[in-house]
Amino acid sequence: MAITKRTDLKLVVDDFNSLLIQKTPIKVTTNAITITPDYDMPVTVDTLQTSGAEPSLTHYKVIGMDTDWTSSATAGDWTISFTVPTLHTDVLKFAWGEDAVNSCTASVENAVGLVDGTTFTGVSVTFNKKHVICSLVIVNGAKDKLVIIRQAKLWANILKDANGDPYAVRFTGSIESGGDDLIVLEKNVVGA
Repeated sequence: MAITKRTDLKLVVDDFNSLLIQKTPIKVTTNAITITPDYDMPVTVDTLQTSGAEPSLTHYKVIGMDTDWTSSATAGDWTISFTVPTLHTDVLKFAWGEDAVNSCTASVENAVGLVDGTTFTGVSVTFNKKHVICSLVIVNGAKDKLVIIRQAKLWANILKDANGDPYAVRFTGSIESGGDDLIVLEKNVVGA
């Protein structure tokens, strides 16, 4: 059997263009996938991270031998995180649920710097302990490669770091195994 050359192993997915989110895990049936994203989420540059920790190794030794008699491993934990710099109602409902976001109105009276009688409308959010199970579709810059995390489990929190940064929703979580955990796809080239 001939050696596989390093150039044959090149499948680089970088220069990320967008993060699509499907509110339900993508189903894989007979190796066919249908992607129906619900959001093209605005993600702050350099905040999208998906990483798997190194496995935890257990070494079994026997007297008189310096190397392992045998070894075993437990898979490392996955971490997913990204920041969405908006407080849009749809993002808040996605993060904490429909019932956690309510419409509200406020009238201003005796507030320094605001005109009395001004009315504001918006929403209130109840921060309950809620997770979201969804699929993440990471699209590269050329839009010819996709990396799909089929079943992500995410929790949200509100983030306000530096003075110039806007309020944002930070999503953090992991991959829940359900088979086909990570899917890597390339666009079919017509005539190839």
